[in-house]
Amino acid sequence: MSFMQTLGEAFSGLRQRMFFGTQPYEAQRYDSREMAGWTPSLTSGTDENLDARDAVTRRARDLVRNHPIISGATDRRAESVVGSNIRLETQPAFESMGQSPDWADEWSQNTEQHFELWARDPRKLCDAQMHLQFGGMVELAYRHWWNDGEAAAVIKMLPPVGPRVLAQWETCLEVVDPDRVSNPNGLPDHHKLSNGRTLIGGIEYDRNGAPLAAHVRVAHPSSNNGGTLDSFRWTRVPFYGPTGRPIFVHAFKRNRADQRRGISRFVSAIKRIKMFDRFDDAELEAALLNAIMAVSIESAAPTAEVAAAMAPTSGKQETQLPEHFRYRMDHPVRMQGVRVFHGLPGEKMEFKRSEHPSQNYPEFQATGLRSMAASLGLSYAQISQNWADINYSSARAMLNEIWRGLLHDRWLFTQGFCTPIYLAWLEEAVAKGIIQVPGRKTNFYKYRNALSLCEWIGPGRGSVDPLKEGQADDFRLNQGATDLTTMSNESGKDYRKTLRNQAREKKYREQMGLEPYMPLKAGAGHTSAPEAYPEGNAQVDPVESEGQSA
Repeated sequence: MSFMQTLGEAFSGLRQRMFFGTQPYEAQRYDSREMAGWTPSLTSGTDENLDARDAVTRRARDLVRNHPIISGATDRRAESVVGSNIRLETQPAFESMGQSPDWADEWSQNTEQHFELWARDPRKLCDAQMHLQFGGMVELAYRHWWNDGEAAAVIKMLPPVGPRVLAQWETCLEVVDPDRVSNPNGLPDHHKLSNGRTLIGGIEYDRNGAPLAAHVRVAHPSSNNGGTLDSFRWTRVPFYGPTGRPIFVHAFKRNRADQRRGISRFVSAIKRIKMFDRFDDAELEAALLNAIMAVSIESAAPTAEVAAAMAPTSGKQETQLPEHFRYRMDHPVRMQGVRVFHGLPGEKMEFKRSEHPSQNYPEFQATGLRSMAASLGLSYAQISQNWADINYSSARAMLNEIWRGLLHDRWLFTQGFCTPIYLAWLEEAVAKGIIQVPGRKTNFYKYRNALSLCEWIGPGRGSVDPLKEGQADDFRLNQGATDLTTMSNESGKDYRKTLRNQAREKKYREQMGLEPYMPLKAGAGHTSAPEAYPEGNAQVDPVESEGQSA
């Protein structure tokens, strides 16, 4: 034994003697009632998610399909984060390219207009399957990001033939179900390929851990696809092309350093949601039993005699009672549409009522909904749609807390999913000469990072008190604390379109002989909103509106 090993064992024994009978942290104990039996595994972020992904995803999707609260919460989350028509706002780093702010503004306006023409094509040519416009595909991808924990897509170049005849753009997008990304032919995770790369969760990684290619099933693993066995065939899709153009997009939120695949955002709430779901079902069944008349039939005769009387025999007289009973079953007596009980001789009815299992159901349900809301990053009012007792102050406080999480989610998702798509589209636009870059076309690759900077404008948080918040916006604008661009983005508007509309309306009002709009002065002709809404209720969902930037 070496000197260092001997020294290490000595220190180890000393450490054990120091803490014999006690431990520095209660959380490390196994002999307490709270900690006994709690032995979670210590695994890598890669193996942790890969082992649990399929089971968690199946259960999460089942909740979204069948649980009304979770289905509504998912819709509300998608509406708040990306909405149905997310908008690009380019922010080129013009100074690094030696350009002026005027050049940046003109370039941004031209680029955004052409991107919008591609994104809102009425033939939906931005979708390889021609089902959705770009905003619809982004919402679909976000639902995968939220429900499955990850979103994937393949950026394709399709020629203008067939249904895409005379298409201006070849760039199009196919949103891929993350279930289709898997190891080909049942290969295990961490398998070393012949090219020296490591296969993990259907994705090839180099020695630095960078993703290089994804293996995508031709069809979903549960689909027979008409007996073609496409679910047992894989297509290798590289993440980037020879010029660095994005081809495969894989976006997920990383919670650990070595995490390779995403996990459903419902993972920490599934157990609690299912328990409350069972409680709701039991409560509903109890309410139905209380509303329905339950009847039992009592007979003076023993059970054996009743059974013998109803049993068929060979004698005609002995079958008279069963025939009579059968006749009454086929031809019941009714009074005012209500069926009248007609029993056997000596029988009588006894009405039963079920006992309600819980007298505190509303409070218990509210507790469960608050727990769900906390895990889903939404408010109790949004999930329950109960806005009672919400005044202006509480609504604003709730909105500010929730909104930071929504903006955080939007930034991570759009920069991971939408920005690579914009970069691929921009490369084609520059190659075709539709979008100009400083110098030659090949300078696009020199300035690619500077040109690809952008933000994505989605639904805003809305307004709880438009009058009070409008006055605050005017004050900040006049004090130079904000600008029209920021204010427009916060409401989901394009300031250029707003100014153009104002100029057009002003010109039309002059033609019609109407007076121009007169801005209100602070404190003139109006008062601030009351602290509480009438009857203590806020009638506006503070998250529903049209936009905010990410």
